[in-house]
Amino acid sequence: MTREEKALLVVTFFTIAFLATLSGPLAETLPVKKAILSLGQAKDTFEDFEARAIMAYHVAAVVVTSALAYLALRYVDMDHSLKPTISKLVTAGWALSIPSGLIFAYFWRSPLIHALWIIGLSLMFTAAVVLLYAMSPLRINWRENALEKAAFFITGLSLVLSIVFGGVYASHFGFDEGVKAVLLEHHSTLEYRGLGPAATTLQLVATGHAHGAVALWGAALMLIGFKWVRASGRMYKWALIFAAVGSLITLVGVSVVAPLRPIAHQIIFFGIGPLHISLLFLWLYLLKQLRGGGWKDPVKFGIFLSPVLTVVFVTLTGPLVTMQLRDVVRVVWPLEDEIAYNVAHWHMLALIFAYTTFLLYADGLRGFARKSMWIFVIGALVALAGAFVYELSPIFAGAKKGVSLELVATIAEKSQEVKKAALVPMDVGLILLFVGFAIGAAGLVGPLKRGSQQ
Repeated sequence: MTREEKALLVVTFFTIAFLATLSGPLAETLPVKKAILSLGQAKDTFEDFEARAIMAYHVAAVVVTSALAYLALRYVDMDHSLKPTISKLVTAGWALSIPSGLIFAYFWRSPLIHALWIIGLSLMFTAAVVLLYAMSPLRINWRENALEKAAFFITGLSLVLSIVFGGVYASHFGFDEGVKAVLLEHHSTLEYRGLGPAATTLQLVATGHAHGAVALWGAALMLIGFKWVRASGRMYKWALIFAAVGSLITLVGVSVVAPLRPIAHQIIFFGIGPLHISLLFLWLYLLKQLRGGGWKDPVKFGIFLSPVLTVVFVTLTGPLVTMQLRDVVRVVWPLEDEIAYNVAHWHMLALIFAYTTFLLYADGLRGFARKSMWIFVIGALVALAGAFVYELSPIFAGAKKGVSLELVATIAEKSQEVKKAALVPMDVGLILLFVGFAIGAAGLVGPLKRGSQQ
């Protein structure tokens, strides 16, 4: 494991620890949030909360994309001479953007700090462009393993272009009054229910960015998983084809959210389909690793669970809610519950991707630290199970088609009770996740010699 990767792990630990003090039980028991508000930079308003949350999301995005870039340097075929440049750009990018993003959001709204944030993001984007260039046929020979190299390049390019849409929206801050820091899941739900203004063209561009960045991050991570498991053979070739086609269709879908909103989601859906077929193939390769006692290894078992968690806790709930959208969700569900579902849905997906990313690094652990990954895996299971109940609380409370209006208020009350009960396993699971991450990160950072590789 390189020094840069170790440094990212350390910074990630403290970032998670800080953000954990701002929500959940710690926010109620520790004075951190009150102290931040007392500084006068962060305001105790919903609009300011939206802005802080979006900045926190993007700080987290910097963390995971940096980790993904480092993994790409390990596993993806590219021009080796460009690897040091890419690594330095990534490291400089997150080293600037993570602290400046947190400082700007919570402590000091200074143009200087914001400039550092923008410079950091620019370095990250430059690293992504150089990485694509290093993978391209301009720098390496595609005659061997052409399908694999093409699939990785297409998926990487699709991810980078989906990120560009976010930059398009952000570039209009201060120049367009309609461009504000808003939580899209909250704004969209209000719009769909006729309780808020219609989304502007630029807001739809941002919506495409959000959908594409998360979905294609998962696609890129999936391809890294194939390399980690040393996939080969005919099934691997088909998986690469499905991954490349799915990534391209998904990119097309997120690109046309603004001009073709009514059908953009269907296009994205047709892109996610091939990606899930590829995910199934990856799961079959991961299943083979569990033979001969492999299921006793928390890292192998945990990565094997990743596709299962994705499908069971995230993918299947989409069609389930969509089928009930007009007759149940918009009629029986309280507004707050629909917003909660939209928020939880992608948070859970992001958690699974981050969980998988760390387990790929945790493969370098040995002894007690590796066994401690059971804490990490169990924590993910418990937290996601709790979140699953939380996001679908109206269904568990009895919401269904044909419910009388007299029962709607009762269902709303029961839904809140379900949510309150679901918070317990969510908090316990997240604590276990953090403990497992801390032990694993310490094992990766501590015993290794400076600059060593695993």
